[in-house]
Amino acid sequence: MKWGTRVTAVAAATIVGGAGFSGAAEAAGPPVYSKYTVSGTTHIAKPGADLKLGPGQFDMYTQIGSYTFYGTITLPPVKVTKVVPGIGAVSGTVTLGPGSAGGSVFGGFSGSATWPVKLSDVRVNGVPYDVGASCGTAQPVTTELVADGFVAGQGGRLTSTYTLGEFANCGSATPVLNTAVAGPGNTLALDLTAG
Repeated sequence: MKWGTRVTAVAAATIVGGAGFSGAAEAAGPPVYSKYTVSGTTHIAKPGADLKLGPGQFDMYTQIGSYTFYGTITLPPVKVTKVVPGIGAVSGTVTLGPGSAGGSVFGGFSGSATWPVKLSDVRVNGVPYDVGASCGTAQPVTTELVADGFVAGQGGRLTSTYTLGEFANCGSATPVLNTAVAGPGNTLALDLTAG
């Protein structure tokens, strides 16, 4: 059953049965699954780096009645290269997520996603630099996601300003990453397209 048909059926049952808000939620049954293609960008403030994200996928489950959702945002790893004064070209692969998302789509979209952030395949002027297998932020990053024009079943743009926490387990590169990368004022924009 399509999203719009399901919502209409629930609304009709509520009116005919004289049920309140909780009755509508009970009549809705299991969450409705939606799949969105995800693409976008994130800007890392300290190094002034822009990363192109996606295409990935958002598997979203929405409870009709309360219109709360949960799901997983999966994005492919992204390669980034930045010229650092006094050092040269520094490159690496950033893996963001999978992100665990949840929130509300009642009258719009508001929610958050929690992302593990990993860094691998670091190279300085083309020479591999060992950061180990567990290099990443010490704690997952949380992004508060908002969208004014989000339409359930169709999509929209999600935006966030977030803090990138301190890195850990990156060997001798740990203090460099914390000085040059970790910090507030980073931005994220994700475009969701149903399909």
